[in-house]
Amino acid sequence: MSSFEGQMAEYPTISIDRFDRENLRARAYFLSHCHKDHMKGLRAPTLKRRLECSLKVYLYCSPVTKELLLTSPKYRFWKKRIISIEIETPTQISLVDEASGEVFISGQ
Repeated sequence: MSSFEGQMAEYPTISIDRFDRENLRARAYFLSHCHKDHMKGLRAPTLKRRLECSLKVYLYCSPVTKELLLTSPKYRFWKKRIISIEIETPTQISLVDEASGEVFISGQ
């Protein structure tokens, strides 16, 4: 069972492998893979409501993780909100913060 709470101090506006509690305020979600201990809160009604109110919030994951996730009817509400990113490919994601400006997240 993962003990990671989903947020890193360096990137408080994103959530990784955790989708409940304080993670509901994230502006971007990342799912590393489809194991139950990394998907806590991913299909919760509170997260569904968050997505309905925030049209610029997305879930980022690999193409394989996306396909696995969408095979389950429980997660199909994510269909239009998933952006797949290739493994080991540099990717830049722009998150606009109305109060402080633009934040870029780069990863590989």
